[in-house]
Amino acid sequence: MRTEEELVRALREGAAGAPDTDLLAGVARLRRRRTMRRVQVLAAAAVIAVAGTGTAVVRGLGPGEGEGSRPAATAMVTVAPVAATVTELWPQALFTMPATNADGWRYRPVTALSATQVLLAAESSFEKAGTFEIYDTGTGTARVVTQVPRGRGLKRYFPQSATVGPADIAWSGSGERADGTPVREIWTAPLAGGAARLLATRTGEDADLDGISIGGGHVVWSETDGGVWRVPLAGGDPERVPGGDGLHLIAWPWAADVAKGPEGFEHNQTRLVNLADGTTRTTAAPPGVTGWRCGPVWCHGQRDDGLLIQRADGTGTPRSRQVRGVRMHAYPALERFLVDSDVYDLATDKLGRLDEPTDWYGTGTSSEPSTILYWGATKGDKPDEFRVLNLAAVPPAQ
Repeated sequence: MRTEEELVRALREGAAGAPDTDLLAGVARLRRRRTMRRVQVLAAAAVIAVAGTGTAVVRGLGPGEGEGSRPAATAMVTVAPVAATVTELWPQALFTMPATNADGWRYRPVTALSATQVLLAAESSFEKAGTFEIYDTGTGTARVVTQVPRGRGLKRYFPQSATVGPADIAWSGSGERADGTPVREIWTAPLAGGAARLLATRTGEDADLDGISIGGGHVVWSETDGGVWRVPLAGGDPERVPGGDGLHLIAWPWAADVAKGPEGFEHNQTRLVNLADGTTRTTAAPPGVTGWRCGPVWCHGQRDDGLLIQRADGTGTPRSRQVRGVRMHAYPALERFLVDSDVYDLATDKLGRLDEPTDWYGTGTSSEPSTILYWGATKGDKPDEFRVLNLAAVPPAQ
């Protein structure tokens, strides 16, 4: 099976003057089915509140530490999760939609807004989003949220990953000035519909972003080399977010001290920060684990023979699972799902696999972990319809 990343690469190599900017933010972040990388659980975890500091510590516990009822790390056995097709597991979360809009522009799904609505980017040409639209699965219709402006006087320009808040959408656009200076523009528009507004322009090293989010009346972003900034949705001057130095956004208000791109895949997270209230949790990866990631609900990492999974608050029994087809270094969507060609549900220990014929698959292009997995409803590089799995429509108990 091919991923959309391979198709994009082929198009880019054959297109004169196509952008050479990082595809991770500009197109669907996809991966080929990989040879199974398996990870083993070694330790349980405990959350220890540090009195008077507002800090919590998540620590891996070795054999003989912690609660006596927890099994020793050496006794853990790595097994496969319960596997089924996505149709069998979550039929109510699947739907079919057109692959193009009314103007014939191809859709690129971004993320789900609810159990019945998904955000789409409609591309007027390769990597050139012309509109953001919302598709409603109940009515089978789409409406335009906003037109996507193109940077004035910029070459090699294309919109990159988007984010949504309660009432707004925000995204960044990347390009270059005539002298080669990198430029990143940050835009916003109301989800109810309306003209896009330019909120900020970042240049040079400040133009290299790895995350964008909406929270607290601001558009918030992090830089690739670390550091979190914000600008009011109503307009104003960008400023550093207190406590955000050296951090990378996950999804507002959460940020971590590991980069989101390939350079951070093997690094272990040591801090999870709530930028809204300043609370910090320090995390320690168990021995031999790489790609350790902790959100507010789950921690997970990988070893040679399995995926280590434990609750961030230290409750419950840690487990070790053999999984493939998911991005183990990623943060889970909805604090629950690890997504790639397969979907692993951390909450129910179920693995959903595609069961319909397709030549490729894609994940949504949102900055936060996307709640969308999509593929061609029929074989071929440019199908007339998509099949879409909307994880926001999966009930809590399933």
